[in-house]
Amino acid sequence: MTSGPLVKSVRLSTILGGDTRLEASTYLRDGYGFVRLANQCKNHVRLGDLADIWQPSRLTGYTMPDGKGLPFFTAGQVFEDFPRVRKWLAAPFVPQADTRYVKQDWLLLSCSGVVGNITAVYPHHLDKIITHDLLRIVPKDANEYGWLYAYMKTNFFKQIAQAAQYGHMIKHIEVSHASEFPIIMPENDVRKTIGETARRAVLLRSKSWKMRDEAFSTLEKHVGACRDSATQSQAANQGEVSLAAILQNRLRLDADSFVGAIKDVDELINACDWDYLGNLTSDVVEPTRFKRFYGESDVPFVGISELFDVNAQPTKHVYPKLIKGYQQFMLEPGTLVMARSGQKYGILGRVLKINENHRGMMGSDHLTRIYPDEAKLRSGYLLAFLNDPLIGRPSVIRHAFGTSIPELAPTDIKRIRIPRLGDANEKSIADLMDESVRMSAEADRLENEATRLAQEQIDLAIAQLSDDK
Repeated sequence: MTSGPLVKSVRLSTILGGDTRLEASTYLRDGYGFVRLANQCKNHVRLGDLADIWQPSRLTGYTMPDGKGLPFFTAGQVFEDFPRVRKWLAAPFVPQADTRYVKQDWLLLSCSGVVGNITAVYPHHLDKIITHDLLRIVPKDANEYGWLYAYMKTNFFKQIAQAAQYGHMIKHIEVSHASEFPIIMPENDVRKTIGETARRAVLLRSKSWKMRDEAFSTLEKHVGACRDSATQSQAANQGEVSLAAILQNRLRLDADSFVGAIKDVDELINACDWDYLGNLTSDVVEPTRFKRFYGESDVPFVGISELFDVNAQPTKHVYPKLIKGYQQFMLEPGTLVMARSGQKYGILGRVLKINENHRGMMGSDHLTRIYPDEAKLRSGYLLAFLNDPLIGRPSVIRHAFGTSIPELAPTDIKRIRIPRLGDANEKSIADLMDESVRMSAEADRLENEATRLAQEQIDLAIAQLSDDK
């Protein structure tokens, strides 16, 4: 027996009041019901009442060589935990450039593609051209910043935002839509308490990333690199490579494995004591591919994007016992995971240290597991080197192979050369990186708590509607 079609009647006045939306999905989404419920709550306002909301004009940029022009972030990069500038734009072709920069007391809301994601503005977003695909949310009252951030991080708010989206392949929302989103307002003291928790999370995360940058700077200083002069030079793009070097590098014939930025890095590491990564770790493992069995289980599944974005929440759950040898895919605190596939200019080769927040999650097979041998090398130092943008990252990316989607193999990862800087220097770098990881994990927990408390207030307000009837 088959069920009949899902039918729902909608008043004409409702359609006329909603941009004349005629697609059924607008009225069948959870967010549509959430809007109706929120608008019935006594203490609710519009987002536009609490914040100025605006969007820069659309930008068609003209790219320049790396380091020349204005640095640019896409929407996806803004949400990354450690974004790198991948594109530089010619300044004369960026109209109204001053409107494309952001300030640290603003919030940014995704309005194209995946709609409804929110992020705070962090120090690394400043002085960058930020895409027009993010709405600027500028709180009118600074005291409401934390409450707005916590509220807009809830699934309730995201569903409301997605109920307003329009478009076929690529979804969008406009400033006018966001201005009408309902914001439930509990008592002042409640909003203040939740808002302070959210604000502490943002501040702690900023401090964490500052400490990470300090670890990179310390590493570069001891290896002999100069942050201002380590950009790739045209002169370094040419040179002879011995056959022995090519044979040693598994017959790699692509030039960027030997010349350019990596040539300068090789010279720096050659001047240090060094050892292969494989000699300093207990193992480097690439999990086998496996079929996912998604469902409503209690085991979250995380891919590359969930791990390398800022506190991204898993959107999928899997049934682990339907997967042979599922234990090898579970994330264990202390393990380093490396994105083994992707683009060289993007996430490929990025490394993350698994912490307690990830316990009980299953990780993708696209995450290579690196198990540090703490008796030989502290994991914090290894993490700092592999992620360092001037020395470590070129050392990793040189080993990528493939055309459309490059990959990294454990055999090559083990051959990455790690400079040895002496116990005292390595300890100072490891201490900085370990503290950065700890603070970032704590910031995630604070943010999750603020979001949970905000959702709790939303639920209480909606439950009150039933009591009042």
